[in-house]
Amino acid sequence: MNDMQQITMLLSTLAVQLPTLIVCLVGSVVVLIRWKEAPRGSLWALLGFGLALMLCLVVPVVQATVQRWVMASGDVARRATVFGGLSILWSVLRAATYALLLVAVLAGRSSSRVAAAPPAGGDGNAYGG
Repeated sequence: MNDMQQITMLLSTLAVQLPTLIVCLVGSVVVLIRWKEAPRGSLWALLGFGLALMLCLVVPVVQATVQRWVMASGDVARRATVFGGLSILWSVLRAATYALLLVAVLAGRSSSRVAAAPPAGGDGNAYGG
């Protein structure tokens, strides 16, 4: 594979990541704007969006670099092992982004629920009786 093919592949892979990249950037800006409302949750959300953003940029570069290295070696068995390992790594890191965002959603919430007061003018019966 020549250099121009490598660059074309890298650019096309980055283009595929563009929707996720945009959501991560917008999400990060929203989190920063609303930081004071929930600082603990905001930190976790920023970590989640940051990791996802990093993966959008790093994965295509690493994939292109590793592909070039493996293709130069000519070892087909090694190629399968390397790409299989990278796929597992990317999957674990993607799962980590979702875990961080889940923690962000739950951060700062109280563990006990406050019971809602019954409506005024009744005993709590929905029919007003």
